[in-house]
Amino acid sequence: MGSNNMEPEQLKLGKEFHKKVQSNWKNGIIDGHLIVEHKISFLSSNSRIKYVRTGRLDMFIDELGDFFVVIEIKSTDWEKVKIHNLRKLLSSHKRQIWKYISKYVDDDKMDVCPGIIYPKAPKDSTLRNLIESYLNEEGIQVVWYNL
Repeated sequence: MGSNNMEPEQLKLGKEFHKKVQSNWKNGIIDGHLIVEHKISFLSSNSRIKYVRTGRLDMFIDELGDFFVVIEIKSTDWEKVKIHNLRKLLSSHKRQIWKYISKYVDDDKMDVCPGIIYPKAPKDSTLRNLIESYLNEEGIQVVWYNL
């Protein structure tokens, strides 16, 4: 699938959402400095070996004093996620953002405010509360963007 014309519709919509959010935030930062698609290196390991990996933060805000803001943008449509896949997907999002922020917390001894932006909240308030509670308990702020 090398051509953009062959991309699945969900991937196209996700990329469009990603770009819209980044573009909107570029003009809305009052304090700090926004870096989109910020590349980082962090230490990873398997059971025997430690190695350096690279990652890409969707949005990184620095120059805020003694902390950074790390934001991931996810185009997840929670209405389409099967209930038995819910925790697995939430856990995946949590692991990704914690992998990124641990570099700043563990290596650089900086405070980090992590967040995830989703396109819209689920209509079901129970599902919305479950998502927010799960991520908030992990120290991750949830934002429903509603473009």
